[in-house]
Amino acid sequence: MAGDFDSFARCFSLPYDLETLEGQRQIRSRTDLKATFDAVHAHLVKQQVTMMARHCVSASFRGENEVAATHETRLLSRDILVQQPYPAFSLLKRHDDGQWKITSTSYVIVDSAELNDALQAG
Repeated sequence: MAGDFDSFARCFSLPYDLETLEGQRQIRSRTDLKATFDAVHAHLVKQQVTMMARHCVSASFRGENEVAATHETRLLSRDILVQQPYPAFSLLKRHDDGQWKITSTSYVIVDSAELNDALQAG
C-alpha cells in the first residue's frame, strides 16, 4: 500500500509465475514485475483501499526448501470491504542464500475484472 516497490520485489523470485482466471503469465524481469506492481497499486489507490489484510489459511512444507500456502485477501477502505475476499495459492522456495521467495501465485478473483487485468499488466 505504501508504493515501496523495492521492498515488494525482494519477496519474489524471477522468473515468477502468475495465474488469474484470465490466464497465466511468467514475469521474467524486474521491469515486468514493476509494471504489474504499478498497475495493481494504481487499482488499489483508485478503489481507495486503505488496508490489504491477508490471512494465511494453510501452509505446509512440500520439502526442506519449499512451502505451499493459501491466503485470503480482504481489501478495505477504512472499515468498508471493497470487494469479496479472494484466495490465492503460492509456492515459496528457499534459495541458496537462505532467503525465502515467492515463485508462483494463483489468484481466484471472481468479482473484479479490473484487479485481474492489473495482475496481468506488464
